[in-house]
Amino acid sequence: MKHILFVLILSLLVGCSGITEYKETRELMGTIVTITVYGDDKAFLKESVEDAFDEIIRIDALLSNYKNDSEVSLLNSQKYITGFSDDLKINIEKSVYYSKISNGSFDITVQPILDLYSESFAAGGPPSDDQIREKLGMVNFRYINYSDDIIAIHPKQKITLGGIAKGYAVDKAIEVLQGKGIQSALVNAGGDMMTIGTKPDGEKWNVALADPRDKKNTIDIIELNGNAVVTSGDYERYFTEDKSFHHIVDPRTGYSATELISVTIVADNAMDADAISTAVFVLGREKGAELMKELGVYGTIVTANKYVIRIGPACQSDDDCEEGFKCFKDRNECFIICDAGYQQYDARMCMFGV
Repeated sequence: MKHILFVLILSLLVGCSGITEYKETRELMGTIVTITVYGDDKAFLKESVEDAFDEIIRIDALLSNYKNDSEVSLLNSQKYITGFSDDLKINIEKSVYYSKISNGSFDITVQPILDLYSESFAAGGPPSDDQIREKLGMVNFRYINYSDDIIAIHPKQKITLGGIAKGYAVDKAIEVLQGKGIQSALVNAGGDMMTIGTKPDGEKWNVALADPRDKKNTIDIIELNGNAVVTSGDYERYFTEDKSFHHIVDPRTGYSATELISVTIVADNAMDADAISTAVFVLGREKGAELMKELGVYGTIVTANKYVIRIGPACQSDDDCEEGFKCFKDRNECFIICDAGYQQYDARMCMFGV
């Protein structure tokens, strides 16, 4: 199960103006999912949350590679699928898009490597270089073919949507809540978060980002207002205590990416943030930051040597910047006002050792 690095800071006076909070938590998609909504009718809020959970369950039934009857499992077993859902096609298309723009750093065909890791460590140790090299020949997003009628993969391939489907499920749950007319809500699937509007008091949602190696320490506060935040980290699922083998595998090498220990991305939706956080984690500090700037997203990178790099958003005026940033108009970037202890790295980065 994913270890959550986010702490939601709720400084609300719920009830003072007739506003009711309804919150429910379930274990879904291999993590803890909490949906929090606000309104003036508790029965309606409960019904809305139930519908949102039903949508997450529906998505999981289609896209999980742990359910034998899912569309992903069917594709993996017979190497093609017809009569598939729009949900599968959307996830395949978006995955291929992020594979292309990240030069293969995000690749859903990495499943054979993950299977090798699981089998090897279950047998008592890491896989050999030769074993990794053999499986690596099966990893290539370019072998995925899809149209409106069929999706097909190479006969030796398997896919996993673990780096994108959870974000997609969060977005779909948000769509359900919006369709019900909910105006203030947060869906949190093990740290994949998406919000509707602000908190009932009009303030933005404040999310504390914990130090990946010491969760008692906070390294950043992220504000959300109708957008999403997702973190990818080596602490989520790992095979060795030193985390040299973990679930975020560089599809180009077959080995776990180790330059970074966590990447947090703030984006317009959770699906994009989910995929981008994985791609940036694999790319590393410099190339990952370049991709973030190219895509117009912002967030926080924590390196293996415990440097924290905050990357600010693009802008056209100060109004486009979060609190703590000013618009550097000559470069169309939000210029970070560095806190005490931070070193100015460039117009959009502050860095310090934690």
